[in-house]
Amino acid sequence: MARLQGKKALVYGGGTGIGFACAEAMVREGATVFLSGRREKVLAEARGKLKQHGRAGYAAGDATVAADVERVTRTAADYMGGIDTIVVSAGAGGRTPIFDTPVEEFRRITDHSLLPPFLAMRFGAEHLLKANGASVIVISSMFGLTGQKERAAYCAGKAGVIGLVKSAAMDFADKQVRVNAICPGFIETDLAIEVAKLEPNWEEVIEFKRRMHPIPRPGKLEEVGELAVYLAGDLAGFMTGQAIALDGGFTTR
Repeated sequence: MARLQGKKALVYGGGTGIGFACAEAMVREGATVFLSGRREKVLAEARGKLKQHGRAGYAAGDATVAADVERVTRTAADYMGGIDTIVVSAGAGGRTPIFDTPVEEFRRITDHSLLPPFLAMRFGAEHLLKANGASVIVISSMFGLTGQKERAAYCAGKAGVIGLVKSAAMDFADKQVRVNAICPGFIETDLAIEVAKLEPNWEEVIEFKRRMHPIPRPGKLEEVGELAVYLAGDLAGFMTGQAIALDGGFTTR
């Protein structure tokens, strides 16, 4: 039997990259999924791919805007007949050395890390509580567990996500809702390439990132998706408040 048969998953950032990988892994395991993101065309294309394996819907919205998240949550619950799983794969990056980063850029990056999971849980809570066993999975980063030079905003945002996950896990713990974070190492997504291209020597940067882990390769999207399936499933019923590093050993050093 499929591991997520009957589950109903709302996936923010589900049109591409890690979010799509989580959605695809879940729908293959029997879940109904509902995608959200800012680009409707991208979502429509992603839904088309997922419908080969199961039931999928979508609604465009900005995960940093409360009204959008409230609307998306309501639409997803109507489409799926409830919500018992939320995946939040959202964020922004960029070079932000502590010495000269504009305040607006720091705020942009931290807002894109922190607001989506907070709003997703804030407006999804009523549905999660009705589900008789639910799971929230937030994508953080190995750089939420350790620092990175000239990435003050990104590290602050992703570390803040872990704090949010731990606190929310305690709020939900006696209500049959679990909250966990996945902290990937370098996964070679389109967004990762875009961020790297902000550097003048971006090809060297990408090659360094590919080999910076003790296991000297990038992580695979399928590996993140598999962990998300486990966290969404009933066999992870005793796991909450955790920040799970999927980083080829990077944070063990």
